[in-house]
Amino acid sequence: MKIKSTRIYTLLFGVCILFGALSCQTQALDAEQDSVLDANALAKKSKVATFNWPDCDTEPSSIVNLYAGQNILVGTVNVEVVGANYEITYNVTNAGYCLAATHLSVVSEKNDFPLNNGGNPVIGHFEYSETHDCISSYTYTVPTSKGTFIAAHAVVHCVSDVTSEAFAMALPDQVDVCVTAKGVANNYYDITIASGNSLSGTYGAWCLDQDARLENLDCFTGDVYSSYEELPEGEFEKPENFGAVNWLMNQGFIGTQASAETGNYSFGDIQIAIWKLVDDSVCVDCTFTGPYNNDRVDMLVAMALEHTNFIPSCGDDVLIVLVPTDDKQSIFITIPAPCGDCEETAFGAGCGFPGANWFTWFQYGNVN
Repeated sequence: MKIKSTRIYTLLFGVCILFGALSCQTQALDAEQDSVLDANALAKKSKVATFNWPDCDTEPSSIVNLYAGQNILVGTVNVEVVGANYEITYNVTNAGYCLAATHLSVVSEKNDFPLNNGGNPVIGHFEYSETHDCISSYTYTVPTSKGTFIAAHAVVHCVSDVTSEAFAMALPDQVDVCVTAKGVANNYYDITIASGNSLSGTYGAWCLDQDARLENLDCFTGDVYSSYEELPEGEFEKPENFGAVNWLMNQGFIGTQASAETGNYSFGDIQIAIWKLVDDSVCVDCTFTGPYNNDRVDMLVAMALEHTNFIPSCGDDVLIVLVPTDDKQSIFITIPAPCGDCEETAFGAGCGFPGANWFTWFQYGNVN
């Protein structure tokens, strides 16, 4: 019995050793397999995506345009080498905009830009970023060793400047206009601008050229201009006085007293004063101006000519000039001046990213 028991114990001991060995081997295999899986996952995570980059024939440059909203030129991005560093400067030269934020990425290969799976830049992962309090210039210092490929992004805010290119570009190129009344209580015309653009609606309008005609119920297609941009050559005899007319239209003179002797200003006084300021003659027989007084008109003209440099700001109105494409009379309406509450994305101009948006990058090159 003793021998049998010993054999049984020996057998059991061997089985335990065998199971222990298999157990250790299984743990080793599992650990090795987990290690391989982790390595594969890490490799997959760190693998650089392959994108089809758009063809681009833009030459390397040390200065590129900064465009907001894809086609509004707001300034430049300048790159200068100072020692072992780039000095990369955002310069906003368009008076209608200022810098609210900047983001910059400088890499040695295009695929090194922070990109999402769609091939679009991930702005929040750019290596350099700052927020700004409506400034016109900002410079980053970046080691040249980082590479020559540059993506310069900015957030720009509108400012209240009706003389800016941005304000003019925000206006529609043309509008369709119909006159609904002539010689009304507080302006020369009532007009309607057809739907489909930012000026659509009804307005009181004023005559700019008494040599041409525009009658009640007439309709026309008109080219649209801010009174502060370059106007069609030869269209107006004294375009330099449009600042004075802008001042005049912001004073609310109609119904206020000119003097004890001459009484209150009328809308006829305003219309005659407008002609004297920008036209070469005055319609003395026009019945649609309503009552007017030459002394009051002369007072208005004299005051307005002291403000030829007037620029409407937030809370004021700005003149928008409508020039018919046929031989009808040019007129103007007024709209509120902007108050600087818009925001646009801007990029240093260059080549496109693989994604579907319009964002761009450029390559630094020393241009001699």
